Amino acid sequence: MGKQGRPDDDRTWGMRVTERLLPFFGPASIRRTPPRPVRPEDRARDAELRRTLERVTGPDGRSYVVERDAS
Repeated sequence: MGKQGRPDDDRTWGMRVTERLLPFFGPASIRRTPPRPVRPEDRARDAELRRTLERVTGPDGRSYVVERDAS
């Protein structure tokens, strides 16, 4: 039985299957504890960033984060 796929591909059969399934199932989540609540400092920082920054999509389709105009 010959090796299928690219000749320079040294991944195992199982790894190739796992990597093909990642777009559908995503990476493994191994957190065993409940999520921690968001701290007030983090909420304030997030609010400040959202107030001063905005996301802009360039002509090439990429997203950029830029400072908002002062006006």
